[in-house]
Amino acid sequence: WSEMTRQRPARAEAVRRGLNAGFSPALARELGDAVPAEVTEREVPKWLAATLEQRLVVADMDSIIDRGGVYALVGPTGVGKTTTIAKLAARYAMKHGVKRLALISMDTYRIGAQDHLRAYGRILGVPVHTAHDADALRDVLVAIGNKHLVLIDTPGLGQRDDRVAEQRQSLMANNVQRLLVLNAASQAEALEDVVAVHRAGGLAGCLLTKIDEAVKLGSALDVLVRHRLPLHYVANGQRVPEDLHLPNRAYLIHRALRTAPAAPYVLRDEEIGFAAVGAPRELQPVPAAS
Repeated sequence: WSEMTRQRPARAEAVRRGLNAGFSPALARELGDAVPAEVTEREVPKWLAATLEQRLVVADMDSIIDRGGVYALVGPTGVGKTTTIAKLAARYAMKHGVKRLALISMDTYRIGAQDHLRAYGRILGVPVHTAHDADALRDVLVAIGNKHLVLIDTPGLGQRDDRVAEQRQSLMANNVQRLLVLNAASQAEALEDVVAVHRAGGLAGCLLTKIDEAVKLGSALDVLVRHRLPLHYVANGQRVPEDLHLPNRAYLIHRALRTAPAAPYVLRDEEIGFAAVGAPRELQPVPAAS
């Protein structure tokens, strides 16, 4: 690391800024390796922002609302799937009306979950249908006919829950596209785990919620960049539909890179070196006794 800071200060600066912004060591190292030789240390912030903007995949503007389709929002408990469905439904209603909009709840686990969605449905004037398994979902989809946009609320399941695979199969059996809802304030490793589990079978993209609660956006954006996961919307509050927005690459990257970590979390140069080149052997975790 000391040698890198002397011989390639621009590369070292890119790694330092990436790590302190909450990006993973893997992505920070990759960005550091990609810094062109002609870029100076002073030019790194501008280069880093431009590079991350290029690598963050953002879906076409309002493609879900305008193109339509059958979508299920999936993800862990508490990420805001039901509220996000209400925001999407309200956004659609404001643009296209409610005649060709349908809402379905598959959340039969949580007490009051369907009532929550039905309350939003009543406000919009859209009935909420219920399906508890793949066969019931097929019946509902046939019954509602040729709707332009169908939004399906699913139960929140931990990424290590065996029912995640069952849920995926139920949705895929009915040609339902899955949109992964991620909490921007979640731990980086948890976000990685969630994406790794849910991306099996293919995802139509993701929605990033609670960006107003996230101290750093680096961890969430890191996962999207590395997995090339298209970002459709971001949410920054509970208001329906005001707090749902189309993603702005420049704003998201700017906010991620400008957020200064709290003092206890600022990495010193020697700590950045461990992350950049790998921790020395004596600092590797000791296996638990069997």
